[in-house]
Amino acid sequence: MVFRIAMLLATTSLAAISAPCFSQELDDHSDSALTREQWQQRLEKARQRSEEFVANARARTKAAEEFDQKDAEASERAMNDPTLQRGDIVATDRGLLLFTGKDEERRPGDFRLAPNSTSRP
Repeated sequence: MVFRIAMLLATTSLAAISAPCFSQELDDHSDSALTREQWQQRLEKARQRSEEFVANARARTKAAEEFDQKDAEASERAMNDPTLQRGDIVATDRGLLLFTGKDEERRPGDFRLAPNSTSRP
């Protein structure tokens, strides 16, 4: 049994030593091999990518803010609808709200969360 384990270890060790190395050479991707101009070009490209990323992120943020503002305006119009009657449900940016106020007056306290719905943050 000990002889088999020793042979297995010896065979495995020989196979590992003779196996070719598949790792990348460090010199292939070394920044030390770049000239000053090449390094500056790389740096400039990285700056441009960063600026594009920031510009895209800002554009998405502005679009989301505009959408939220329009959503809030639509909710206000729905809540101030003169045709609302007690028991009507209104879809708003905060979720579904049940109108519990009087037909002729509108106050913020005239709405409560509709049954079986959850409010949005």
